[in-house]
Amino acid sequence: MAATALNQESLRQAFDAFNQQSSVLEASYRELQGKVEYLTKQLRAAHDARHRELLENERLGSRLARLLEALPGAVIVLDGDGIIQQSNGRATELLNRPLHGCPWSEIVQREFRGGESANGELRLRDGRWLSLSRRRLVSEPGEILLLADVSESRHMAELLQRRERLSCIGEMTASLAHQIRTPLSSAMLYASQIAGESMPRDKLSTKITDSLQELGRMVEDMLRFAGGARRLNDTISVSQLLQDVVESFAPQQGASTLHVLQPDRYLNVDANRDAVKGALVNLVSNALQACGDSPRVELGAEKINGRICLTVSDNGHGIADDVRPHLFEAFYTTRPQGTGLGLAVVRAVAEAHCGEVLVDSRAGGTTFALCLPATGEST
Repeated sequence: MAATALNQESLRQAFDAFNQQSSVLEASYRELQGKVEYLTKQLRAAHDARHRELLENERLGSRLARLLEALPGAVIVLDGDGIIQQSNGRATELLNRPLHGCPWSEIVQREFRGGESANGELRLRDGRWLSLSRRRLVSEPGEILLLADVSESRHMAELLQRRERLSCIGEMTASLAHQIRTPLSSAMLYASQIAGESMPRDKLSTKITDSLQELGRMVEDMLRFAGGARRLNDTISVSQLLQDVVESFAPQQGASTLHVLQPDRYLNVDANRDAVKGALVNLVSNALQACGDSPRVELGAEKINGRICLTVSDNGHGIADDVRPHLFEAFYTTRPQGTGLGLAVVRAVAEAHCGEVLVDSRAGGTTFALCLPATGEST
């Protein structure tokens, strides 16, 4: 009986312990079920929010894509290696296919004219001008390019400049007539002395030639300033060009005055030969007039950073500080018989060739550099 009672007590205790554990498990299950329901709601809310975010991003992406296509300019995205990753329809219209996956340098060689660029603007092979803006990407390597067709605005600007030049010419007609009259009178005077033989014929011939050449330069400057310097793609030997400029002054200047610092004989430049030669003649003429009793004018050329810099240096007294701001102003001159067009024409020639004019002047002399794109240089 005692053993039976002991077994019953053990069984009862085990049953009580089982009931307690069952209650604990049931409570834990209910707690776990509550947490699962809470997490399920949280997950559903997060999923809904993510779905809304994706829909919003898709809407924004679609809107940005439409805006990108609606832009009047070409948009091109480059990666860190300069490879085109994205572009809009306007880019394809301007630069043709293929674009995606092509290096930008390859597109430049394919679509743009080599050596023709100015003030951030590039020229297509069909003659149109494009402005180019570049910005680095912030969040990743690469950059974004924005190109816009500015051909019409350039054309209007050229027309405006031409109108302003013609207006200026109209204002100074009387002055020019007076300036032309002086060398013309000199030529007529020397011509009249030929019959009287008051002076050796060779000297008279030189005097007449000098006066007529001065008249010719005035007329050429007027024509170039009025019409603007137009670029022609003549391939010019720089060495021969400098020699031709010196020969233009041969009747007036001895061999001890003009000197050519011989450049590389293979140095060439694509330009309007007559315009560039005329600009150099103007620079040499100014240099000769700036020299003192022992004049020395040097012509040289050097290739620097993809440009040919044609230089004219003199040993004169330099340019006064109050004159420097007005150097390239049309009709500004410090000489009684000057037209004030020489340096204005030089600058016009430089700008027509996408180049520039540099000046270095000091007490021991002045150097002007007409810098033009070198032959074969790409944009």
